[in-house]
This record gives sequence, structure tokens and C-alpha cells, in this order.
Amino acid sequence: MDRTTAIQQAGIAAEAVNGTNQRLRAALEHWDDVDLKRLKDAYEVACSLKLMAQRLTLTTTQLATIVGEWHEEGHLHTAPAIDADATVADYRAAMARAHTASIALFTAFDDATKSLVPIGWKDPDATTSA
Repeated sequence: MDRTTAIQQAGIAAEAVNGTNQRLRAALEHWDDVDLKRLKDAYEVACSLKLMAQRLTLTTTQLATIVGEWHEEGHLHTAPAIDADATVADYRAAMARAHTASIALFTAFDDATKSLVPIGWKDPDATTSA
């Protein structure tokens, strides 16, 4: 089993998305070391992001459950003026919205990948003048 902590894994995921953004920027700016050169590359990136969104749906549910259980077991406390029940309920509601958003994100990436399927790739004809 991987010994990387959940905190580390979440950080790695965030940095991976940042790295993807940097590589997409390289493609947009036509850098020499571009690795996104064909339609299939864009398709594969979108498919991977779709998979990430699908997995986020479970992550949001699990986080909401864990924090709720910690509260029920008496592990969480707040300042006397703060209603701990309401605060945890707010957290769980926010995670439910994140769950809904991750489903919407998955659906959007699914639609995006489906829209690329019928499109082919054609290299520009070097002999054709503009």
C-alpha cells in the first residue's frame, strides 16, 4: 500500500493540475518543448480530467462522512459562541455542493471527450499556399 498521506496526495493532485496548466500554456505559446501536439493529446488530457472529476465525487462524500463522524464522536470543539453542530452542518452542506459540482465537472468533461470523437487530424499541406 502507498504510504503517501491523504494530505500529500491532495497536494500532489493540485500540483499535477498546475503542471497540466503549464504544459497547456506551453502549447498555446508554441514553445519548443511542447508535448501537446495533436488532437489525441487534447482528448487524453480531457479523459484524464474526466476521471479525476469522477473520483472527486467519492472524495467529497468521504470527507463529509469523516468530519461528521469526528463531530459525533466528540473530537471536534469550537469556541463557546460558535455552534459546532451548525458549523459541521455547514461543512457537510458545502461538501454536498462540491459533490454536485464534481458530478457536473465529470459530465462536462464527458461531453467534451464525446465531442472530439468524430473529429480527425489533418496535417497542413505544406504545398498549399495561403
